[in-house]
This record gives sequence, C-alpha cells and structure tokens, in this order.
Amino acid sequence: MQKRLLLVCNPIAGGGKGRVRGPELAAALQARGVHAECWFTRARGDAEARARQAGGERWDGIVALGGDGTVNEVLNGMPDLRRPLGFFPLGTANVLACELGLPTRVVAAADALAAGHTRPLAVGRAANRRFLLFCGVGVDGAVVRRLNEVRNGNSGKRKWAAPILHTLWRWPQFSLRVTLADGEVLDGLSSVLVTRVRDYGGVLKLPPEVSPDSGRLHVLAFRQRSRLSWLWLGLRGVTRTLRGGGKLQVRTTIALRVEGDAPYQLDGDLGGAAPVALALEWQPVPILVPPPR
Repeated sequence: MQKRLLLVCNPIAGGGKGRVRGPELAAALQARGVHAECWFTRARGDAEARARQAGGERWDGIVALGGDGTVNEVLNGMPDLRRPLGFFPLGTANVLACELGLPTRVVAAADALAAGHTRPLAVGRAANRRFLLFCGVGVDGAVVRRLNEVRNGNSGKRKWAAPILHTLWRWPQFSLRVTLADGEVLDGLSSVLVTRVRDYGGVLKLPPEVSPDSGRLHVLAFRQRSRLSWLWLGLRGVTRTLRGGGKLQVRTTIALRVEGDAPYQLDGDLGGAAPVALALEWQPVPILVPPPR
C-alpha cells in the first residue's frame, strides 16, 4: 500500500477540471490512509521540474493529473524510474489511460492508487527525451509542429482540427530512412511511428502485434504518399483493421535511427527534427494500475 503520494496537477486540463479533481483526489487518498499533497503547475515545464525536485524527497510515488503531455513531463523529470508513477486522466486523448484501463472517477482512482499495484512499462528515449507512448516522425510531427505555431486557445480535440486540415492542405512530402538495431534498413519512407502502445489518439487502433507489455519498440514504417492513401489508412485504424503489408512495414526493435528532414513529436508534443536516434531505457517504470480482478 502507498503511504505518501505527490499529485502533480495541471489545473487547466479537462477544461479546468484539474483544479477541482486534484484536491478531490487528495482528499479521497487521505481518507484511505495515504498522505497526499496536491501541487499545481502554472506553465509548461513545471511538472518536469517538480518531479525532478521530488527525487530528493520522501514520496512513495508521483501521480500526474492531466493529459498525456503532463505524464510525459513528469516521466522526464523523474531522476529514478524505480519510483511508481500514477496517472489520473484529464486530457484530450488520454492514450495511456485507455491502454491500461485506468479509472477516470476519483473514488476508483483513489482505491487503485492507494492499493499500490504496479505494472512495469518499458520507456523509450528519443535524443535526450523519454516517452511512454509514441515518437512520430513525418506527417504527425508536422501536425504537432503546426499546433505549436498556431496555439489558438481551443481545448480538447478541437485544437487539433486546424493543424490537421492545414497539414492535409499543404501535404508535406518527406523521405526518411530507418536503420534498426539488427542492421536492417528501411528506405523511401514518408513517415515513421515508433510506439509503445496500440491506441493512437484515442481514435485509431494500430496493428494487433503492438503491445505495451512487449518490452520493445514497435516501428511502423509508412510508404504511403498520397492524401487518399493516408485517409484509407485512417479508416482502417478506426475500424481496427490496420495491418502491416507492402506500404506499411511493422518491426520490433530495441533501438533505431531515423534519418531525413522531418519534424518529430513525442507523446503529442514537438520533440525536434530528424535525424533522431531512439532506444529503450534500461529501466522500466512501474505504473500504478488497478489490482487484477
């Protein structure tokens, strides 16, 4: 059972629900005998800085309240990946919560967090940043780059509409090359998605061989060039029929390098531009999840 939990809360997540849910969750944990402190972020980077500071404090675990970006910040701030990481979903897609079946109600979340049951998840690294979900190089990197350029105050899934339409209209063409840890080379790619989970954006399902429990990086190498072929892929993702084939190569690896001139995103935030080297961290992170029934 957890005794001391630090709650790192994004107050504007969920349309402002974070400011309410943070104290509610802290109170529910206190009622279960857990000392819980709710700490609110005020700007981007605050969650990472607080998680780094917590490395020298006596917490049994850190809980991120917000979206997948908040979890990513906390993950990148943690000096010791052996410390349990929890998540109360309040964001747009909440991919990690969907993938792991995390509770979205305060009472159920408090029960799960207090119980202290964990599930180890392998952590990816791109350049000097960790990720639990994705690193997307190419088209989805371009979408996230556009989102950063035109922050317009929209929240939820609405904020993605304009960047997606802009990218579809401009339709950038990328030429990427992937070198896997075993020496295999995949050339002539339009986009590359390196993922640890099968749920993409809370809408699409990636091929069934993608699993968070594999302990590997799953590489989806795309050769599709036209808008129509990408829209067809999206339809297959929505209907859960996306599979590897001639224009979509699926591989698993422990490390890879992506070369070419293209932006990349990490867990929904802009990471930088290729070339970029990716690998698994040697230490998985224990994620606080509901106990098995």
